[in-house]
Amino acid sequence: MSEEQVIPTGRFKPLVSLLNHKFLLVFIISTMITLGVLLSKKVKPSYTTTATVLVSPSFVPNLNSEKNLDFTQYQLYIAQQTKLITRDDVLRSAMQTVEFKKYWLDSDLNNLKEALSTDNEEGSPFISVTITSNKPDGLDIVLNIIIKAYLKQSQAENIYNSSGRIEVLKVRQQELENSINKLQGKRGDISEQLGVTTFQQDSLNPYDQVLIESLKTYNSAHSKSLELETYFIALTGKVKQGKNLLSLLATEKLNEDNSLKAIKRQLIQQRINLLTKIIGLTSRHPTRLKAERKIANIDQIIKQAETKKLNEIRLHLLEKSRAEIFKAQQLEDSFAQQLKAQRATASNYSILYNEALIVNKEIARNYEQLNTISDRIDFLTIESTAPGFVRIDSLASPSLLPVNNSTKVLLIFIIAGIGLGTIVPIGIDLLDKRIRTPGEVQKILGFSPLAWILERNNIYAEQVATDSLRRMALALNRDWRSHDTTGFVLTSVKPRGGTTSVTLELARLLTGLGIRTVAVELNAFQPDDRYTNSIGFSDGLTSLFTPEDVETISPELLIIPGNNELPDRLPVGETSTSHLITHGKLPQILEKLNDHYDLVLLDTPPILLSSDAELLGEIASGVLLVIEAGNTTPGELKRAAKLLERLNPPVLGAVLNRVKVFRGGGYFAEILKEYKNISKK
Repeated sequence: MSEEQVIPTGRFKPLVSLLNHKFLLVFIISTMITLGVLLSKKVKPSYTTTATVLVSPSFVPNLNSEKNLDFTQYQLYIAQQTKLITRDDVLRSAMQTVEFKKYWLDSDLNNLKEALSTDNEEGSPFISVTITSNKPDGLDIVLNIIIKAYLKQSQAENIYNSSGRIEVLKVRQQELENSINKLQGKRGDISEQLGVTTFQQDSLNPYDQVLIESLKTYNSAHSKSLELETYFIALTGKVKQGKNLLSLLATEKLNEDNSLKAIKRQLIQQRINLLTKIIGLTSRHPTRLKAERKIANIDQIIKQAETKKLNEIRLHLLEKSRAEIFKAQQLEDSFAQQLKAQRATASNYSILYNEALIVNKEIARNYEQLNTISDRIDFLTIESTAPGFVRIDSLASPSLLPVNNSTKVLLIFIIAGIGLGTIVPIGIDLLDKRIRTPGEVQKILGFSPLAWILERNNIYAEQVATDSLRRMALALNRDWRSHDTTGFVLTSVKPRGGTTSVTLELARLLTGLGIRTVAVELNAFQPDDRYTNSIGFSDGLTSLFTPEDVETISPELLIIPGNNELPDRLPVGETSTSHLITHGKLPQILEKLNDHYDLVLLDTPPILLSSDAELLGEIASGVLLVIEAGNTTPGELKRAAKLLERLNPPVLGAVLNRVKVFRGGGYFAEILKEYKNISKK
């Protein structure tokens, strides 16, 4: 199981969904109840009447074995009679009578079948037959006509020659069994010839699979042979400046040869010693002339050794390449012969395999006919020795009191309203793919957020959010002390993600921990008023980005000092474009800021909206991605992550901002509850 599958996200919370969409819940339920009330008023009352048929056993069994056998047959007989009452031919026979047509004006057989219902409780000899209609007149007469038509048909079928039909069916049954045995024997012979036990219609036969694997093996061997031949040609072919691959490889191995290195080391040492002796001697001094001849001899020995070794290496590489080509060609030829032999026998194998598939279909068809005949024989056997007889127990009586169905309709709509009111809010939350929990961030990015900041809608949520930011500040403190980090870029996925608020509060907390921190506004897309001072000071970072190579004021002189609510901060200043034009001066400015501050937090535009975040991410020690909960989709977060992956920052972290507390339970609600309990003590 992958990590993405096992990380819990906490999205499925039915109670939370119902509370979040309580007005929709009330609307759906009230709408369904209103519809139910309106429709129930339009429902016409119905009338019913019932007749009862008694299926009496033909005798009372005495032995226990007779009891079990006869009871089973008797139950099947009752089931048969229950189906016979609503059979099409029985109902058509009843509909042909004049009296039936007088009271039942609808000539549609299906409507009549829907109006009829039969019921028999297990173990009871009584079959209840009920008919329902909107008109009470003659309803009992209609049902009694149907019952009489049923009794007539039942008596006709029970006295029909069932035994003769059974004999004919048994002959056909034996023919099918013989045919199945013959086909199974034929299939067994094919199975023995092919060496397989099963034949499947919708899959490759085993031999086709063998051919596919053999072809793959041959193609692989052929590709390997071509690769080795190409390599051999490259060894001897000419490249730039008259050199070839063989010379390059031989030279590379020559430089790695330890024995040659040892010889050269000794000769070079001798050469150094000779050079040392002739220092200060004139060019005609006998000792100098003798030493120079030895030095020349040493140089020649080194060159001859290198040339000899180089030739040996070249020869070895060529012989090795030829041997590998020969081996690959031998394998290719072997696989080609094997594939040729397998193809020669594939045709006969395929014919036999397809023949076996046809035999399979024929066996299945015979079994289907055999099952049908067996069912018919069982039915006729029960019919020929019917363990009972039928008679009318009670005729239908006139229907006087209507049955009001409006209550049932209203109840159905109430139940449907509650069901829809529950399912729709849950479905809306499940279909809403916007990121809401840290678990979802971890599934997409592969790591959990450094901090998750609750939506600050009360004092307790403010405490939890501040505590989360403080934990994040402590983590940055540890990173600064361990890795000598100088600055972080903070960017959001989308606009209004809360990057500025996180940057300023994080800088204030880090300053409180004793780390000199400054917040630098680099968001020319949407500057924030909190970076300016109370008198509207407008000079900022952009005044330092001059195209001319001139001396500008130090950036620390533009910093607005912090107070209890805000940290030291450097505004972006006035700019005519929505992106920064730094003229390559930003790295030097940040270096100057690091002379006065331990950490520099860079507040940048959203990464999906502006390229400034990518530009600044390349010069910072790390990137912190601010994700707004409830406003960021997985696709947007994945695109932002891919942009950050291209920057490959040393440190990459995520902050889930404005996390909403699930009303009705959940981890965040429990955290708030604990903070409340601590505050009350």
